Amino acid sequence: MDLDDLTPEQREDVAHAAVCSAGFAFTQALWGERSLTLAWPVMDPVLRRCLAQAWLHGQQDHARRMGMDPDDIVEAFAADRPEHPLWCVFEELQLPDLLAWKLGAHEWCATARHHPLALDVELLYMVPPTEDGLVSDVSVFLPLVMSYDQGGGGLAGAQFLQRAAAGTGLAAPRPLTL
Repeated sequence: MDLDDLTPEQREDVAHAAVCSAGFAFTQALWGERSLTLAWPVMDPVLRRCLAQAWLHGQQDHARRMGMDPDDIVEAFAADRPEHPLWCVFEELQLPDLLAWKLGAHEWCATARHHPLALDVELLYMVPPTEDGLVSDVSVFLPLVMSYDQGGGGLAGAQFLQRAAAGTGLAAPRPLTL
């Protein structure tokens, strides 16, 4: 497909499809597979770092007593695939809260409406479908702030960056948010 042959509206739809695909990949990994390990590489590195720092806050002295440097732990957790002895503890403690936030979100679909926030950032709403596949109650939704991953291949590299959700204390996915 040559993007030069598309109208501006068609280009916008192509971009939105990539964002929807990345959002769906995130919800499938987290809620469908029930795995923070699988969802982690899809999340923005800044969000991963923030979640690790928030988890370690108040436990830094304990980590040091165990012979671990808190900054090294955060660096290890910021990787796409963390290989640190505390990763399994982190995932075990974080996963229940994340899964409880929107039960069944892996079965939800994205709304067709575009919600651009900036040149390369879009707000994606995941909503539960009805039996006929249409959007059900729009008062129940999962907001994901998505951004295009500049190093990941343009439109196909859309990733979660930050989710701003009231009361969760979390940012969002890479997509930008949770």
